Amino acid sequence: MKIFHPLHSLRTQTLLFFLFLPFIIHADINTSSISSEKASYDGNALVLEGSVNLQHALGKLQAGNARLLRATEGSPFTAIHLRDDVLITLENRGKIFCARADFDFDKLTGTLIPKLGETIRFVNLQTGPLSLESKQATIEFARDASSIKVAKIEARDSVQMHYGKDFFLTAESATYSNTTVPYVWASQHCTLTHFDDHIEADRIEVLPDTAKMILTSPTGRLTPALSPSDGIQFSCKKLIWEKAPQILTLKGDIYISDTEVGDIHCEDEVELRQKQQDGKWILNSITAKGKTELNYKLDVDFQHLLICYGQMHLDQDRLVLNLESPPEEPLEYFHDKMKLCAKHAELQYAKDGNSITPKKLFLCGNIQLSSLEDASRCAVADQFTYFPEEKKIVLSAKDGGSVLFWDQQQELSISAREVHIRHTEKGEHIKGVGNVSFAFSNVENALLKKLFPFYQPNGRRQL
Repeated sequence: MKIFHPLHSLRTQTLLFFLFLPFIIHADINTSSISSEKASYDGNALVLEGSVNLQHALGKLQAGNARLLRATEGSPFTAIHLRDDVLITLENRGKIFCARADFDFDKLTGTLIPKLGETIRFVNLQTGPLSLESKQATIEFARDASSIKVAKIEARDSVQMHYGKDFFLTAESATYSNTTVPYVWASQHCTLTHFDDHIEADRIEVLPDTAKMILTSPTGRLTPALSPSDGIQFSCKKLIWEKAPQILTLKGDIYISDTEVGDIHCEDEVELRQKQQDGKWILNSITAKGKTELNYKLDVDFQHLLICYGQMHLDQDRLVLNLESPPEEPLEYFHDKMKLCAKHAELQYAKDGNSITPKKLFLCGNIQLSSLEDASRCAVADQFTYFPEEKKIVLSAKDGGSVLFWDQQQELSISAREVHIRHTEKGEHIKGVGNVSFAFSNVENALLKKLFPFYQPNGRRQL
């Protein structure tokens, strides 16, 4: 027997309950929570029109119109088609907005379509909150004893995602998975925006439970503590972004370019920490581990290169950069035509308006200096200090020790407490300070010959 009963002017919740109770009782649908302005039923299809409300195991389904279908007369309704201003409120309080939704609860799948020129919206999918938008979307469901939940969302075309209050992501496609641990991954031309930070990547993964994001082959711009108009450019193989605290871990073939600090290349790992200031997040520190190169410009005449094999740390609050190396792999510093080896380096900056400028470079621990282009200069000292404004180098020894400095071209052999080298328009000026001798002892000659095989004792020249 087929039933057809249009209802025109009153809501149908109570009447539908009595009319269709024998036909539509099913674990997925609460028959006491069906209402609409009009309804009709032909044995296989229940058609609801106007202000449709349907309580389902998935959640509360609302639409302008709905059509519920069963495979055969007397079987449960397994297909639901919603049209016009569709709103689905999930059991976890998440919401789905679209113009059209087609669900097949036998296959546990669904297809969503937005209004022309608009997007499908998934709001508060997970704690965070996490919201997703796209022009196309399909859904996979998972069923347990008492409910149906969204297990997977495949979003395509003009995908946008809001994660928390501060992160905005775009991509060509994205997948939300909630089978075990909530998880989102986006691919193809991904972008991530966080205040003034902007990053592009091949793939972005979001893990709401651990408040982490993983970016594959990222490249982009981060906000520095100073000179925000310039920004910090970077690239690496992988980036792990932890929301709390704000820590960015860059891994593999890392390049960082900062107009204030210089160009950094690290083969292994760099950790960037951010802090909140004036309503935005800015870079607070940089820590590099493994072989790290810092190429920077202390003055207009030439660039400087520092290479360490331990750790490099930049503290932007204290305006100090420290570099350490293990004894078996000393730190290397290239200064114009000279190379130095040391255990430790410290670069101090001074604040100059909205920017920072290098104030002093200090190296210590078994300083060994040699010329790069030819074997014509060498020196040993305990400390090396460079003052960029004065273009002045000071080689110094600890108490009781001596600096040994040799230059073949200028026929200089200096043993002193300090050796000063200054660059002027007229050239290079070298002088010894404190307990100066212009000849090396046999022990000093032997030491230089051991450290620098190219060293040849020569006659002395008085300054």
